[in-house]
Amino acid sequence: MKFARTAACLLAATAVTAGCSSGPGSADGGDNALTIAATTNEKPAMDAVVEEYKKANPGLDVHVTYAALDQYQTTVRTQLSSGTAPDVLFVWPGNGNPVTVTVAAGAGYLEDLSAHSWANQIPEGLKSVSQLKGKTYIAPVAFSGIGAVYNTTALTQAGLTAPKTWSDVLAFCAAAKQKGKTAYALGAQTNWVTQLIDYALTPTLVYGPQPQFSQQMTDGKATFAGSGWQTALDKYLQMQKQGCFNSGELGTSYEASLSMVAKGDALGVVQVNSAVAAMKKEAAQGTTFDLQPLPATDDATQTRMAGAAGSSYGMNAKAPHKQAALKFIDWLMSPTAMNRYAETNSALPSIPNDQFSVDPALKTLQQYQKDGKTFPFMDQQWPNARVQQVHFAAVQDLLGGRTTPAEAVQKMDEAYRQGA
Repeated sequence: MKFARTAACLLAATAVTAGCSSGPGSADGGDNALTIAATTNEKPAMDAVVEEYKKANPGLDVHVTYAALDQYQTTVRTQLSSGTAPDVLFVWPGNGNPVTVTVAAGAGYLEDLSAHSWANQIPEGLKSVSQLKGKTYIAPVAFSGIGAVYNTTALTQAGLTAPKTWSDVLAFCAAAKQKGKTAYALGAQTNWVTQLIDYALTPTLVYGPQPQFSQQMTDGKATFAGSGWQTALDKYLQMQKQGCFNSGELGTSYEASLSMVAKGDALGVVQVNSAVAAMKKEAAQGTTFDLQPLPATDDATQTRMAGAAGSSYGMNAKAPHKQAALKFIDWLMSPTAMNRYAETNSALPSIPNDQFSVDPALKTLQQYQKDGKTFPFMDQQWPNARVQQVHFAAVQDLLGGRTTPAEAVQKMDEAYRQGA
């Protein structure tokens, strides 16, 4: 399986894994070397831009390592605290996990990038999650979205269309089952995948009706319990009972779920836009995909999407190859590099430019972005990483019949109240 190869390239706790290097030789020494770390789902795009960069800098020895999200967060946090982290790091915007700009910059692990010209060009909607106390610490390369990614070739062959309302979703699941297909592949064995259906539903159920919900949570005037978050978990469970997912979803990995859609065994998957690029690699030539919102109500005009600063990179404040790292990040924020990254990862450039040609699969996301119908990824505005971890576990317990939506949101509230 093509997707599984990326998982083999894991970050070592104290050294660069040579097997995942984009070039031979040692990463030691001056500005002729550069080390980079990213998550596995960023591999196609990072490999593409590194290849371009090396052509323009033939004397540079670039080593890139990749790890699955859970391991990446644990390993990079350890490396940062021990002073052994790579020069350039994938860093999440906002807050909510151990390797976000709020947490990493707050601990002094990231270089201040405010003086770079591209920092002033970051769109207003992305600045707040790229900064800490008014200073820019990450380079947001791409704008990402979460929704239902459909194999439109398989969809057409099955005689079905993407749902536009919540009732349509349930009917779609039943119709797919009659056709011998899975409606939505779910790789809930992979922790971070568990959150995505909630992230696809809550823009419509929570943040559309209550745009200030995140601030109300901060002010102690709102809770997960009794909100649209609880409704989203109810609907998540309803989808499972309706047979929307593959059997054994708790034993299915992220890679396996994408493979199901790429082959047409499943018609869709609720995922980040980068899944489009990953599935195209395995799918038969000519297969088409489309990222659409996952409806949460029976009024299609209410539907919103999760869309925010996605692929972002920071510089290790103790980078052994500082000048090489700064030069690479500056290039990464050029239209040429942003466009290459976005095209490869099926995303949109964070700073819009006329040179970019949008992937047809992302036209709906782009339109929602233009229409102001997107809301930041939810964890980007949470006060600590515990909320996300509790959310992961709660969804797995929910799917396993070990908890209820009411109990799940109560646990999330408890984690939220622990503060930063």
